Amino acid sequence: MALRVFNSLHRTKEDFVPLHPGRIGLYVCGVTVYDLCHVGHARVYVVFDTIVRWLRRDHAVTYVRNFTDVDDKIIKRAHERGEDPIALAARYADEFQVDMDRLGVARADVEPRVSTHMAEIVAFIALLEDKGFAYRVVSTSDVDGAGFDVYFRVKNMAAQRYLQLSGRNVDDMLAGARVAVDERKEDPLDFALWKSAKPGEVAWDSPFGRGRPGWHIECSAMSKKHLGVTFDLHGGGKDLIFPHHTNEIAQSECAHGEVMARYWLHNGFINFNDEKMAKSVGNFFTIRELWPYATGQALRFFLLSTHYRGDVNFEVSTSCPSCRAELAVADQQALRCSACGATTTKEALRQQVRFPGLEEAERRVQYLYETRRRIDATLAKTAPEDGPTLASTFGKPGEPFSPWDDFVAAMDDDFHTPRAIAALHDVLRVANLLVAGREKELTGSKLRPAQRATLLSQCRRLLQDMGGILGLDADDTGAFLEAQRDLRLAARGLDKAKIEALLVARVAAKANKDFAAADAARADLVALGLEVKDTPEGVEWNVA
Repeated sequence: MALRVFNSLHRTKEDFVPLHPGRIGLYVCGVTVYDLCHVGHARVYVVFDTIVRWLRRDHAVTYVRNFTDVDDKIIKRAHERGEDPIALAARYADEFQVDMDRLGVARADVEPRVSTHMAEIVAFIALLEDKGFAYRVVSTSDVDGAGFDVYFRVKNMAAQRYLQLSGRNVDDMLAGARVAVDERKEDPLDFALWKSAKPGEVAWDSPFGRGRPGWHIECSAMSKKHLGVTFDLHGGGKDLIFPHHTNEIAQSECAHGEVMARYWLHNGFINFNDEKMAKSVGNFFTIRELWPYATGQALRFFLLSTHYRGDVNFEVSTSCPSCRAELAVADQQALRCSACGATTTKEALRQQVRFPGLEEAERRVQYLYETRRRIDATLAKTAPEDGPTLASTFGKPGEPFSPWDDFVAAMDDDFHTPRAIAALHDVLRVANLLVAGREKELTGSKLRPAQRATLLSQCRRLLQDMGGILGLDADDTGAFLEAQRDLRLAARGLDKAKIEALLVARVAAKANKDFAAADAARADLVALGLEVKDTPEGVEWNVA
């Protein structure tokens, strides 16, 4: 099956054919680095990291993801803090990489910054001006004498082409444009390519006077430099379709008379509690705020459990700090618990948040790594032999068992990660039956240990390959599970030393045949919210 992608430009699913066989150029709009990244940023970059992982199976991919380090928000934040804007942006770019590392998002091949591409941006604007698609207006700023603002002349581009990506109509766009009208512009739809310097702002020299670029021109200039005039894929959140991506297309295609990107991919939004969250809790969480509650792999799994074009519902609940009762939205807004009558504060409620969907994702990731650990333990004791395959053992007439084929079909169908995850879980289910010696439930017959080992080695390879694409591929299974357990203990305020003492006491009681004491220790562990399992390899325990 050939790879098919949903091309936002045509609003339909199409066969993906690279411009150059075996090579793909991909540009994804990066962050504006003036603060820590939020969950919406995690969605974008986990999605495109997974897409790149898949594309690299068969193609050499040049992945470009920029940093916007020159922007109104950056300048405003820097002035508030008395900091140099470029230095502030560099610091937050480093923080972005810390968050991405935690999510397993790899660095892009090229990570250009606006501040280091000013020559390319100025040249691009000059080209548009030469072709009649840009015009100057006298600056309203008095800095360094007379300078100019430069605008893109939208009416000189065919309206049908300008509106193709967004699907909007001119009347709606004009209504929005007139909200902040600039009488110096020829048309309300025209947008800034260059902004003249204002007092105290970072600025660069140009033929138009000292100033800095508008938002949209940066991506046109940087994608051209690193991928060429025309490239394969352009991606980002669907909030960028208009105006950012619409204006990128306008600039690039008017400057060069050629298609900019052949396929446009856009991921959906993050909605908190279906957008019904009380303002007291808030609908904004930085990635960093989630680290006390979940591993990066759990957040990644959660985000990939919804198809990239769909919106993700991010569940958030909070409880009364006094009686621990879960609060309805009305109680949150009133800052009062109807169960016990206690009043609270916004800050206190924020400290009581839970993320049910993320907690379930953590359990699913735990199941994956526990299965890997069980497979490894079994294979350490029993050598595989030539013979059975997963398909021949578990397949039935009319019901083939081919999880890798299912995984490939899912990813080739517009990167359908929920279906890919379902294929991974088919492998996990079979692997756990094999480890437990319960394969008869599916096959009707028992296997020899060496045959099970053969099938488990195939499961292990599949989990490795699938996990490598989905980014669920921590190298050290045991270390990951221990770190995951420690995080969950800390989130619940549980003392690991106390738990380990109870476990030791239970083992000693069982060895002395004091089963009442062993049962009491187990009851204490369960009361703490723990799961305790006795296995041939010893006691396994985790947070329920």
